[in-house]
Amino acid sequence: MEKKAKVNRLVQGVVISAKADKTVSISVERILQHPEYKKIIKRKSTFLAHDAEKKCKPGDLVTMKLVRPISKRKRWLVVEVVTPAKNEEV
Repeated sequence: MEKKAKVNRLVQGVVISAKADKTVSISVERILQHPEYKKIIKRKSTFLAHDAEKKCKPGDLVTMKLVRPISKRKRWLVVEVVTPAKNEEV
């Protein structure tokens, strides 16, 4: 019996919320074409990701990967912070 190769699924998204302990909420935007009307559409999905070091802040662009279930809704792990958020003071 052959073993299937594991797929390393990596996704980039923007951190929306980092209020929970070791958990961040990430918004992922994807662009697709409507099958009938051929118009370009943007779709957003929100995922909960595990952030053990608490290094993410709202506005950060991060890379996350699919892992085994960590809790009821967490199936993603933050791999790296690609670009940190711009700190704008009012």
